[in-house]
Amino acid sequence: MSDAPLAPAANQPIPESINDLEFVLTSSSGSAVSATSPTRFRYHQEDHMVWGEYFGDTVAVGRFVGRRDGDVVSIRFAHRLAASEEVVLGMASSTIRWNENGSLELYEVFEKNGESHVSVCVAVEPHEAWPELDPAQRTRPLLDGTTFILEESTASTVSAEPTRFDFEENSGVVWGFYYGDTVTAGRCVGRYRDGVLDEFFVHHVIASDATLLGDSSTTLGTRSDGRLELIEEFVLDGVPGKSVCVQVV
Repeated sequence: MSDAPLAPAANQPIPESINDLEFVLTSSSGSAVSATSPTRFRYHQEDHMVWGEYFGDTVAVGRFVGRRDGDVVSIRFAHRLAASEEVVLGMASSTIRWNENGSLELYEVFEKNGESHVSVCVAVEPHEAWPELDPAQRTRPLLDGTTFILEESTASTVSAEPTRFDFEENSGVVWGFYYGDTVTAGRCVGRYRDGVLDEFFVHHVIASDATLLGDSSTTLGTRSDGRLELIEEFVLDGVPGKSVCVQVV
């Protein structure tokens, strides 16, 4: 399929959902944009919760999570650079809009490694085949294919059906899905190194019907019975907390 921009009918409103839409990077103050293989983003949206994946000339593996409020999408991301083993963490705020050519685009202000940048991505036809992840990169470090359950948390009471976390990992980037007694669905993404998982997450809360964004720093340990343990300090929409999760084996 071609990468021709997707154009609207005259005076078409901003779409309420960007689920399964793909965008390619057309300009960025953070890096040069390749004319033949620009970074491509695939978005998923469920109510206000947003998540997705990306790859391109400078990005080998990328994942993001976020929240949509009106025409603004706030995301948190992690990606492994194509030129090295460095994993970059950052955050961005994108405005969904129609550009002067009548194409849907994301005007994004983002932070990467502590520096502010601006980029523009335009919606295109879906890619025929996204690249397969390298299986050889799945063995490092320990989290790919693991499942954890919440054991204790300062943010909520843990029930008989505790929140469950399923993780994937490739090239130092970690991402996952979670759900449970207080959460209908949640997505997380981060970076693991030196025994610590730095992570961003978004989830829908059952009790309040709210979609919340947060970040955490989690120490990975091993219990006497050999199960992995996650000891997490997090901030959820400005409120700090702590939790402990244990591996399901």
